[in-house]
Amino acid sequence: MVAVIADDLTGAAEIAGISLRFGLELKVYLDVTEMLHNPPSGDGMIIATDSRSMQKAAAIYCTADAVEAVLQFEPALLYKKIDSVLRGYVTDEIKLQMELSGKQKAFILPANPSLNRTISNGEYFIEGKKITETGFVNDPEFPVSSAVIKDMLHDETVQLARHDDWLPVEGIVVGEAETTADVQCWAAAIDDSWMLVGAGDLYTALLEKDHGQVEQPGYHLQLPHLYVCGTAFEDRKAFVKQLDCCAYLPGDVTAEWLQQTASIIKEQKKLVIAIEESNETALVLRTTMARAVKEMVTRENIKEIFIEGGSTAAAVLEELGIKMLIPVNELSRGVVRMRTGDLFITFKPGSYQLPEEILKLYS
Repeated sequence: MVAVIADDLTGAAEIAGISLRFGLELKVYLDVTEMLHNPPSGDGMIIATDSRSMQKAAAIYCTADAVEAVLQFEPALLYKKIDSVLRGYVTDEIKLQMELSGKQKAFILPANPSLNRTISNGEYFIEGKKITETGFVNDPEFPVSSAVIKDMLHDETVQLARHDDWLPVEGIVVGEAETTADVQCWAAAIDDSWMLVGAGDLYTALLEKDHGQVEQPGYHLQLPHLYVCGTAFEDRKAFVKQLDCCAYLPGDVTAEWLQQTASIIKEQKKLVIAIEESNETALVLRTTMARAVKEMVTRENIKEIFIEGGSTAAAVLEELGIKMLIPVNELSRGVVRMRTGDLFITFKPGSYQLPEEILKLYS
């Protein structure tokens, strides 16, 4: 059995998509109690804690709940999925999981060379540029101020290593990786005495050791379609701004605004909800967005939702009362379509590229 603990929903979705690629069926849970009452019947489970959007004390508490619950299933592979650019309470959660699982050492590989996100000489690079030269410096909750890994983790005790270095017998090690081959070398070298932590590339390399890829089923997006843009990335803001089916979220969900959005859906069978510049906190914005989505789903018989941004996605599912999802399609890397009842929801990290199917639908 495979078990994954992800610190946000889009990270959980990415892992679900990679698992589908290798023929593994892993249910995605958003609630520990739901997982215990409705345990996985397939190849395992992914639990999305959404700890990255919480205050640290709450993040530690919910991580402990998730670890204790997952350990009851005695998984053959336990993987902690973190943000590839190390946002969140990464080392705090790792140290807690080490304590609860009895591990003396943890290995972290956050780099995704397949997406041009690499670590070398103790620093993080995106497409050859230091991460401090990218949009991650403007992240609303975890702005990046240094490309140095120890600074990004806010922990001077972590150790950096290349795949051909001797590894310590205890502590937290961050692996450097510039190529997919480096990641594969790490996957081959690390055994189950380590707590395994990382992004999508390491998880892929771990599955490749025991599984082959399988053919993926076809699909078509249903209408009416709702696109929820919960990311702060500038290129996405520019994309949705040019669409005549875009409705910017007001300070509150008013009857007038709902009438406007209903008109767009009736005419075009699709709608984008986005956020303009606002002085509100990220929590207030995603809570308002979630209420708006619930109104749309209830009033307009929405069949399919596409959500960008993990915190936004988690807020939407909480508002809709959804606690478990079945992964069905991987549209592209990190963009995964799931089912709950007769509603389909696709999740995408804010910084990843839009899949062709969405670009075509909204062109």
